[in-house]
Amino acid sequence: MDVIVAGIGIAGAFALRGLRKSLEVVGIDRREKLGYPVECGEIIPTKKEMRILLPDLDDYSIFDIPKRFESNLTKQVHFVLPGGKTFEIDFEFHVVRRDEMIQTVAKESGHRVMLKRRIRDFRDGKLILEDGEIEAKVYVASDGPNSKIAKALGMPKPEISPAKQYLMRNVECDEDVVYMYISKKISPGAYAWIIPKGEGMANVGIGFRPEYAEKGDTIVKALDYFIREYPYSSPFLKNAEVVSNIAAVVPIDRPFESAVKGNVLFAGDSASMVISHVGGGIPTAMVAGDAAARVINGFFDGQNDLLLYDRLWKKYLYQPLMNAFFLKKLWDRFSDSDVRINRILSFATNSDMEKILRCRIPWKVRLVSYFVPLLQRLI
Repeated sequence: MDVIVAGIGIAGAFALRGLRKSLEVVGIDRREKLGYPVECGEIIPTKKEMRILLPDLDDYSIFDIPKRFESNLTKQVHFVLPGGKTFEIDFEFHVVRRDEMIQTVAKESGHRVMLKRRIRDFRDGKLILEDGEIEAKVYVASDGPNSKIAKALGMPKPEISPAKQYLMRNVECDEDVVYMYISKKISPGAYAWIIPKGEGMANVGIGFRPEYAEKGDTIVKALDYFIREYPYSSPFLKNAEVVSNIAAVVPIDRPFESAVKGNVLFAGDSASMVISHVGGGIPTAMVAGDAAARVINGFFDGQNDLLLYDRLWKKYLYQPLMNAFFLKKLWDRFSDSDVRINRILSFATNSDMEKILRCRIPWKVRLVSYFVPLLQRLI
């Protein structure tokens, strides 16, 4: 093969989409059905928001999300603190049917896809599957946060956070709003969410970092408490029923310093290209997969080498991702206590939270970062 795309989530699907049809390409995925089960909140900022989030992107047309993939379009984010104080931020999200999006984008690429092929290893330039070996001139490693290819090539192992989510019906929230909640009781070291999909359906879930949890707490207990008892979420969910549930892990680390290793290009979660302070990975995976494809096309035309990929994804993604990582690391210093969370965020304004959501670092946050040890003693 010319190209093997290993793992067909968002990054892999958009790599297939961008690769020229004249190339011999195959996509490989362990699933029986692409995109299923859905392992994320299924939100993508609108094109208008992406111009702010990723100001150095060359082309924003990738974020013209077709209506056929959209289940809802939300207008605001409500960020709810442990005591109930709420920041209401104007921010637009497409809530998508991620599985359909992946399936359609991969199919319409025109490239061959092999399903139910689990990757075991990457050795001597060959992809080792459960049922044999396959080889290509170039690889796109889009095989997720526990990438077997990254492990085989000695790439850094990113920090990951467990997450659990229910798809629920009869949810009684404002369907124009994405709700984000922080509290050690419901989501230690992370946040919880209600993401309305329309017609009373919603993705309801939590991140859960065990090292920040109280002894005896588990992700299942925390999610059930969030749904049944937490005073700022349970009123929306009192009549809700679980339709399905998933568990996953999300990278919450800085991206790889280099996402090119020989003839392998890492894209999306496999390279920790995730907006780590909110765990957002769909838009960055779209950009990375598309950039990888363009670089590979140029490589086979003799126009560029594969290292161009590092220059491109860094131009598009690096600074916002590093801002997100800075915010996440700073947040970690105060998220061990709901009292401390409330106190530190009592200094924040709606404008500050808008900047943080858009991967900007407000001056107050930069100031706080210089006095963390003192503030930890005082707050």
